[in-house]
Amino acid sequence: MELGDREKYRQRRRRPRAPREEDGIETSDEVAAVFDLIPEIGEGYRWYDYTYRVLWWLSTGWRCKFMPQFMRIWLNNGVNWLIPFNEHDQNFARSLDSWIHNIRVPRDEHVTTPSIWLVELFPPADLPRLEAALQKNGWDVSRRFSPNYERNHVMLARSRSGGGSVWWNLINVVRNDRNWLGMDAVREHLPPEFDYIELKAVQVGQGLTAVIAEFHLRDEAAQALDLEWHKQHEPLLLWGKPRPRSLDRRWATIHEVQLARRSMHYAARDWLTARLPGFFARMNRPQPLLELMLFDKLDPTVSPQPAQNGDQRVSEDGALRALGIKRPMFHMLTSPDIPKLVLHRQQSIGQDPLGDDPTWTLWGSRSAVLKAVGSEDFEYIGGNDNQKIAYLLVNSMRNLFLMISVSAYLEIVEECFAEMRDRASVRHGKFRPRSIHELRQSLLTLSFDLASMQRDVAAFWKRSWHWEGDPQFSYVLTPEERVRGGEDKGAPETSISFNDRLKKRHEEWFEQLRQADSDYRDILSTVSSLGSSADAFRTGRLALCVAIVSLIVAVATVLMSQVGGKSLFEWILNLVS
Repeated sequence: MELGDREKYRQRRRRPRAPREEDGIETSDEVAAVFDLIPEIGEGYRWYDYTYRVLWWLSTGWRCKFMPQFMRIWLNNGVNWLIPFNEHDQNFARSLDSWIHNIRVPRDEHVTTPSIWLVELFPPADLPRLEAALQKNGWDVSRRFSPNYERNHVMLARSRSGGGSVWWNLINVVRNDRNWLGMDAVREHLPPEFDYIELKAVQVGQGLTAVIAEFHLRDEAAQALDLEWHKQHEPLLLWGKPRPRSLDRRWATIHEVQLARRSMHYAARDWLTARLPGFFARMNRPQPLLELMLFDKLDPTVSPQPAQNGDQRVSEDGALRALGIKRPMFHMLTSPDIPKLVLHRQQSIGQDPLGDDPTWTLWGSRSAVLKAVGSEDFEYIGGNDNQKIAYLLVNSMRNLFLMISVSAYLEIVEECFAEMRDRASVRHGKFRPRSIHELRQSLLTLSFDLASMQRDVAAFWKRSWHWEGDPQFSYVLTPEERVRGGEDKGAPETSISFNDRLKKRHEEWFEQLRQADSDYRDILSTVSSLGSSADAFRTGRLALCVAIVSLIVAVATVLMSQVGGKSLFEWILNLVS
């Protein structure tokens, strides 16, 4: 954007700005152009300039000497609160050609998100919720297309007793206005983003039932993220504490695109929480989520084209950051069973809207995946290429994603133990029976579920059956690292198994939590004993007080009794006198 195009943002200045060579401050041409168009705060005629000058005058010079400290702090906070409004005006005047303040998405690159997968866990404590949800939603119907025509509650009871299926199609939910109706499907009102939802139940051992929900996005929703990604975003002013936050076009793009992606995630999470609440819903935590993200060209498994300059590479990285993913730097998580797709876990960066929710993304080039798999494998699968990839490849990692969700469960349990440990001395220091009962109930639920989960998860890792395959993911060097390390010249490539590390982490995690559970239960027994002794002492003192009061009442009653027309108290007075 040329300077002339930004003249519409010019604002009046109270006094001429000193030339660059005289102000003694070294600035770039771009910064100088912005300050020429938009006066510094306090140097214009905007609403915040007047307020700023008043607050600045009051907080400086001899005036601040006569003010109490809290008043000076209040004035300084007011000055700082106004600064983002000036930054917001300046952000509009910044050049569209600046890579620092803008994100340039390649015009020939597009992204599609055809499906989202969620996992909800039902350990023993949450089994009644699953049974109640099946009844409430009307999903406990006769499964017409199943071999034995059993209802879902029968399948559930047999599976948890060890004599049923290890997995089965729970229900398919189709939107009301859709002509197609699949096997064991019901029509319902769905959020506008989703075409239909497939719910599958997986039995882990005998005590854990998991429900894996695949949300198939409508074509418009699958392209919505790409439309938001390519849109020209203008600066934003976000209201919050301790003061408003000004975002230039770069950060506004990151905020708006991630917000669009997050809204899709929570449309699925909110639906599953409302219709099928389990452990994550009970703990008020987001369910683990897996999303398929397919690009027209971008392939993270091959070396990118050399950037013309550093600005171009930063701009490309910013475009991926806006989507909530990033190009692997040293290692990438891939599987030969799901070729040309990279598994990425969302990590919280600053104040990005995606935050630190348990979100995983499989992303890569659509054409590269189709070429690696071969057209013959897709020949008998319906739908477009995006739906074929989701059905043939991503569905095959449901077991692994289930184990990844167990990690999210263990994180929450660990937080619960930490909270009980840190708050126990405050909440239960006075041996209140109610507090001890609450602690006992929490520990009972956690202990029972944890013991069951440890046994079932260990058996699941050692199982002999494989439903639709279990992809083996490994950490391998990125293409740039392979070139830099000379591995493209024939040196063997080193890799670290993600599955083995996850299994080992689960074993260590469960053992650590079980030890903590054992220690806390011993402490609870001691606390309960001491509490019982304290309660017995209080009860004894209360009984003594009641006996004394009863004695006083009895004596008073006897003294007031009438004998021969006179009370016993009067007889005693007459005898004494």
